[in-house]
Amino acid sequence: FHSVTSEYDITGNINSLYMNDVTFSPDEDKTSTRILALGDSHTYAVGVSTNQTWPKDLESKLNTQYGPKRFRSYNGGATGFNMHQYLLRLIDQGPVVKPNYVIVGLSYATDLYDLLPPDHGGWIYGGDLARDYFDFDANGWLTKRHWEAKAGSNTTSESSTTAANVRQMLEYSATFRYLRRSKLALFIGSHVTVGGQSLWPNMDIVLERNVAPDHEYQWHLFEALLSEIKSESDRQGAKLIVVGIPYLPQVYDDVWSSTFGKDPKYSRTAAIDRVIAYCQKSGITYVDTLSGFQTRSKELGHWLHYPKDAHPTAEGQEVIADQILKAGVIEIKTP
Repeated sequence: FHSVTSEYDITGNINSLYMNDVTFSPDEDKTSTRILALGDSHTYAVGVSTNQTWPKDLESKLNTQYGPKRFRSYNGGATGFNMHQYLLRLIDQGPVVKPNYVIVGLSYATDLYDLLPPDHGGWIYGGDLARDYFDFDANGWLTKRHWEAKAGSNTTSESSTTAANVRQMLEYSATFRYLRRSKLALFIGSHVTVGGQSLWPNMDIVLERNVAPDHEYQWHLFEALLSEIKSESDRQGAKLIVVGIPYLPQVYDDVWSSTFGKDPKYSRTAAIDRVIAYCQKSGITYVDTLSGFQTRSKELGHWLHYPKDAHPTAEGQEVIADQILKAGVIEIKTP
């Protein structure tokens, strides 16, 4: 495929596994140490060509270090995916690619926000699309369920759609589209609430020091899904690694100071610290990329995210790969 916007001009390839990746050749990959990368549009990754995504850049760097074709990294990221789909894709395609490592690209832009089932607020992306998902049964166990829209049904609760409708209305404003990455727009998004809902709700849950009552269910479900991904990785004989992918207020000083920075109830690392603690408790390896993004951005003197699109640029994708490599968490596995 070929995609062109005002910010990027990229090419890509969707293979037989519906991955933004090169051709799937299982016979050629048998002797390689195999990595299955899972994630959303930040891993897929919107805004860069196939070989510039962090899973493919990591593969290239590992093969440069250890020798040609010693590693094969499969990019299982997909636009609009969330933690539910990461687990489902691991269950479905893990046995096909037989990974030695499973790396979840945890997007702090959306992964703690876009995971609520229909009866708890509904999906943020692709809300009308039928899907399998997971929720707790009466005994508190994570259970697979199926959902599809019924004629005339609403996929989200009224309270959760009020702010979403305002955001959608603003998207149709040319002035808002022009200003939405300006300090004024960022300030409004982080300070104004409509119907009790923030205009930038994906950042509330990520930056709040103390988990708000309205977000406790999300954290509980997130932890349960991550634990199940760990269990499924173990069943497949793969080591699970979580790599955190930070978002704008976490990375850039000017965005932080103009949005949440002056409010003591917020912290740039609140969710990161919480996820790290849970990973440590659960025996999951975590790779932090926040300092890598901050350092590299200051060295280059510009953002590592597209100003309008807000996904990481090729330079941002490279930071993710570099931080995984630097952490030393991947080694050659004997076939």
